Amino acid sequence: MGENKKKIKEILKEGSIKSYAQVFFSDSTAFGILLLLVSFFDFYAGLYGLIAVLITNIIALMMGYNEFKIKKGTYAYNSLLVGLGIGLSFAFGWQSLIIVFIAAILSLIFTIVIEAFLAKYGLPFLSIPFLLVMWIVLLSSRELSALGLSERGIYNINEIYGIGGKFLVDIYQWFESIDKPLFLKTFFLSLGAIFFQYNILAGILIALGLLYHSRISFTLALLGFATAFLFYQLLGVDITHYGYSYIGFNYILTAIAIGGYFLIPNKYSFLWVIILLPIVVLISLSAAEVLKYYQLPVYSLPFNVVVLSFLYFLKLRAKHTLPLNEVIIQLNSPERNLYYYQQAQMRFKWLSYFPMYLPFMGRWRVSQAEDGEYTHQGEWKYAWDFVIVDQTGKQFSSYGDYVTDYYCFNKHVVAPSDGTVVEVVNNIEDNIIGDANLLQNWGNSVVIKHTEYLYSQVSHLKKGSIVVKKGDIVKKGDLLAFCGNSGRSPFPHLHFQLQATPYIGSKTINYPISHYIRYIDDKYELHSYDKPQLNDEVSNMELTTLLTTAFKFIPGQKLRYQFNGKKVEWEVKTNYYNNTYIYCPETNSFAYLYNDGQVFYFMSFAGDKTSALYYFYLALYQIPLGFYPELKLMDIFPPNAVFSKTEMIIHDVFAPFFSIYEAKYQMMFVDIDDDLDPELIKIQSKVSLFRLNQNIKTTRFNITISSKGISSIQSSEIKLELI
Repeated sequence: MGENKKKIKEILKEGSIKSYAQVFFSDSTAFGILLLLVSFFDFYAGLYGLIAVLITNIIALMMGYNEFKIKKGTYAYNSLLVGLGIGLSFAFGWQSLIIVFIAAILSLIFTIVIEAFLAKYGLPFLSIPFLLVMWIVLLSSRELSALGLSERGIYNINEIYGIGGKFLVDIYQWFESIDKPLFLKTFFLSLGAIFFQYNILAGILIALGLLYHSRISFTLALLGFATAFLFYQLLGVDITHYGYSYIGFNYILTAIAIGGYFLIPNKYSFLWVIILLPIVVLISLSAAEVLKYYQLPVYSLPFNVVVLSFLYFLKLRAKHTLPLNEVIIQLNSPERNLYYYQQAQMRFKWLSYFPMYLPFMGRWRVSQAEDGEYTHQGEWKYAWDFVIVDQTGKQFSSYGDYVTDYYCFNKHVVAPSDGTVVEVVNNIEDNIIGDANLLQNWGNSVVIKHTEYLYSQVSHLKKGSIVVKKGDIVKKGDLLAFCGNSGRSPFPHLHFQLQATPYIGSKTINYPISHYIRYIDDKYELHSYDKPQLNDEVSNMELTTLLTTAFKFIPGQKLRYQFNGKKVEWEVKTNYYNNTYIYCPETNSFAYLYNDGQVFYFMSFAGDKTSALYYFYLALYQIPLGFYPELKLMDIFPPNAVFSKTEMIIHDVFAPFFSIYEAKYQMMFVDIDDDLDPELIKIQSKVSLFRLNQNIKTTRFNITISSKGISSIQSSEIKLELI
């Protein structure tokens, strides 16, 4: 029971603070605390806002809503805005407190319902619940005679004197006497207005907090407001006349939302901010004209209309010709969204692919690739033909007069991935060398269904050699048949294609092979989600048990190491999204990992960059699970995972356009004690840091894998040994 109460307190505390940060699309606790303090510049507005947040989160918990979303502040930030609005608009008293309580509940109801409705279209609910509830409160208040209007803000000097005496009044008057450019003054007032604080100091503090949280968000806030401000000037509209302190924040929030939160920030998202902001201005002006007849403020209506319309507009595209990419996994920071996207594009763009492997065992050569010289053309261009050759490049022994002279004839053909057999032809005669059966073009074939709209076909198989039948369930690597010479096949070879329909000879689709080894003389290359080219000699990667065992991290597993003479202990866990990570409780550090059975990856790191876990992450960033002597592998780190926060300040500003800093990873297999039954494998990896393409630092790691696991990692800076 005690643990449960502690958990509830933690959820309420974290969820309440992050509700403030969520107004700026953030989940930063530090930023949330700053905004909480700023909201109390008007004490009663701040108090009502906090009360509304607590009421919403408590009821959400009691009603059994998603605890993760409560902790993120997702459900309560609209209630916060409603509470701030009520606290500023009405006099303090039990009547207004009752209204806050009712409005907080209504905000939660609207939030849940609107979220569910818009989720069907993949759209956020933004601040629509706040708008609806605040308008309801304002309209109904005209009939609530006991609900007195607030007079705060009329006598600013008196209120400031009541808070901090003459000293605070002197500071306020000094600050107000400073000549401030109109643009900056209106910018800061608009920022303050987001939290119903209509003074420049509140805006300055929010601006500093926004800059600390996200340089991209701060840049977009300036860009969005500057675009709207300039548009006002060009139209000859007095921005102060239209109550900039009430509607100016629409320009700031729209710019952040479109430029870097819901879309991956880049030059095109910034361009669309400039295009859309005049539209926000027009909607703001027109909405003000309409709503003045009902004596209602515009609030965030223009922001909601433009952002939701534009996001849905993007979803209806037939082709994604411009790189305006929606954020799929929301990390609540434009920088994190950008760096995660860049990493995913380079390292994990294949996650959407069902894994597909080569349909044979051993080493084969591509005799005809895509857009082939003979048959792989038109609708059937995405296909490969494979043969086996000797050291001289010949496909056959003796004179090659008989099918049995060919090295690939009668060799195993295996399932390229898990699936169900949907088509089999097994009775077509094998051709004599030089002949071809044009009537039964594909010869003996097997088609396997892997997923909806993904099928594989292997053809020209040996007559009577197919060992599966329609309806059989097969696993990757299961024997299907033997290579033959049937159909349009003048010499033995294996035809392999991927298609969207279950028929033999279906139109081919453009689809990669998951992982394979390419042989170049005596060297090896690992290709991941790539396509073999003409004359490439390739094979599936043969896994090494020592590596697969060492890099198999199971939730609940404990890891104990000696790090520079100090004992450290980690635990393997999974999070809300079912992502696996290694956690270090001593440094509160997280190393997220992924293992697809062929290659081990570290996906991201969060925490202490002096910890043992961080060096573990750096050294083992990507490791193939099959040993190939001197096989080299290249990869990149997201810059925020390697460079310091100070270095990233400037980088973040320019990151949507180009990179100042880069971090590259290289790994190579060095030695194995026994090819057949190894007990020791040595690996070298290095991390190289670049500034404007100039190498500024390189760290090398020597890694030892033993029967106990990852037994040691050493560099010039650290020594990590398994206990």
